[in-house]
Amino acid sequence: MLNEWLLWLSLGAVFYTYAGYPLLLALAAPRAREPSSAPQHRPQVTVIVAAYNEERFIGDKITTTLAGDYPAERLQLIVVSDGSDDRTEAIVAGFRDPRVQLLRSGRRGGKAAALNLARPHARGEVLVYSDANVMFRPDALARLVEHFADPRCGLVSGRVELQSMDDEEPLGEGAYMRYERFVCAKESALHSMVGTDGGMFAVRAELVGQVPEHLILDDFYIAMGVAAHGYRLRYEPRAQAVEKVPARVSQEFRRKVRIAAGGFQVLGHMALLRRPWRAPLFVAMFVSHKLLRWLSGFVLLTALAANVALADRSGYALLLALQAGGYGAALGAQLARPLRRHPLFYPFYYFAAINLACVVGFFRFLRQRQPAAWQRVDR
Repeated sequence: MLNEWLLWLSLGAVFYTYAGYPLLLALAAPRAREPSSAPQHRPQVTVIVAAYNEERFIGDKITTTLAGDYPAERLQLIVVSDGSDDRTEAIVAGFRDPRVQLLRSGRRGGKAAALNLARPHARGEVLVYSDANVMFRPDALARLVEHFADPRCGLVSGRVELQSMDDEEPLGEGAYMRYERFVCAKESALHSMVGTDGGMFAVRAELVGQVPEHLILDDFYIAMGVAAHGYRLRYEPRAQAVEKVPARVSQEFRRKVRIAAGGFQVLGHMALLRRPWRAPLFVAMFVSHKLLRWLSGFVLLTALAANVALADRSGYALLLALQAGGYGAALGAQLARPLRRHPLFYPFYYFAAINLACVVGFFRFLRQRQPAAWQRVDR
């Protein structure tokens, strides 16, 4: 009896996490009012980029940011070199534009430390955080900041399109991001999106304080702080940028491990979880969108274990065979690289990888083995 409860509760939780919650959002969001914005709103903006050995991208990053259609007199760009030992600092210093400022940390302290270093130098009433390999479309900044004409809005996340740098595997993260953007758009329309895209987001400067330097997910910490102050977090799909990434699940696995470890780490810093009655809808959305996903690897393992215990029953034997088939397809793709390009094998491979990454990330969080300083994926 206990195994039956564990099995069906686990499968139900997985279904709700990946399908039920998005379906509820799709049903509820059309009844919500469109958030207000002012297309001509042009506040003073500071773009902050933390860079570690980004000589390949930093020049293009600065050029595309400055070449956009945002008013020059209202734009500042700060690049913080987080202990770079390549040509990153020389490239930034080569720009003679007064809008560009280079800060050197002198040591590898991690992204949170780099952002803290930039904060006292930022003159903008709106801060835009971005990565060195994320290239803005010309109107991206304008689209981001127009929402801040609404005093209820505290943070706006843009749409970062992923472009594959190779063709070794399908870009599974691209499909996942399309799914994720759907969820974020519906959350934003209904109330407030949960989290933000660290590659490009804007936030009211008054809401950003010191970020604890041991934290891995500085962007998520900032976003949850904005929500704790009672402001809305919005998704603006018209604010677009492009990020080139390798199309390999192994690289994505590393990133997901880091995100999961950082997610569990941030839980202890979330004021709303200690006082959920202050924002019950947002907390419910956080649990549905983030927390259950971070735990889904454990839930899937529970479902498998309970199903094995019930394998002597005919109906449960069929369900176990289906589970085994899915995990077998994932393992086959792991062992045989050509299968990763097959549409039958790849979804199982990707789904298993991201959920296993959450399990690994949890134990890295417990052992404090995930460093705050980010590791670049191969480019």
